[in-house]
Amino acid sequence: MGHHPMVAASFIKRIFRQTGQTAYFLSIPTPQNSWHRYVRKDEVDYFRRRAGAWSEFVNAMAEWVRLNKEIERLLRRLGKGRCEKLEIRRGKQS
Repeated sequence: MGHHPMVAASFIKRIFRQTGQTAYFLSIPTPQNSWHRYVRKDEVDYFRRRAGAWSEFVNAMAEWVRLNKEIERLLRRLGKGRCEKLEIRRGKQS
């Protein structure tokens, strides 16, 4: 994954059934839902690359989080397995 400028949006292609024409949009997440911004023909390559870079980044972050959880789980199991067993007695010691 290179160091490409990104836009935090999904790149959407729509083909209209009636006319067969194609239009492109950026779907930008908002706290309520998502906002669509029309992409002009001269902007298509620009935003396709930047939205693609964002998608790669988001997927890489998700993979990193998943691997970290797996590493933590394995380290905890390893730590537990290497601990000496102690006998715990309740009540008065004589």
